[in-house]
Amino acid sequence: MSYWKEGLESIKHTRKALGVSLMEMARRTGLHREQVARAERKGIDVRASTLLILARALGVPVCKLFGKEGQHERAARSKRRR
Repeated sequence: MSYWKEGLESIKHTRKALGVSLMEMARRTGLHREQVARAERKGIDVRASTLLILARALGVPVCKLFGKEGQHERAARSKRRR
């Protein structure tokens, strides 16, 4: 899997780990729900500006979405501790 696709996949995992629905993500970003869904699908090209908007809506820096240990894993662990 390419580095870029891993980032897109990480957005979806992070969103789900935080318990955020597609509709909520759309509301937070000002994007249409389908735009968010397309951005999360592997292989769909996303503008860097859209990636930044999505990362901000999740409360994570863009670079964290492309790290070896994705933000979604840390978010899931944090949620389990609560």
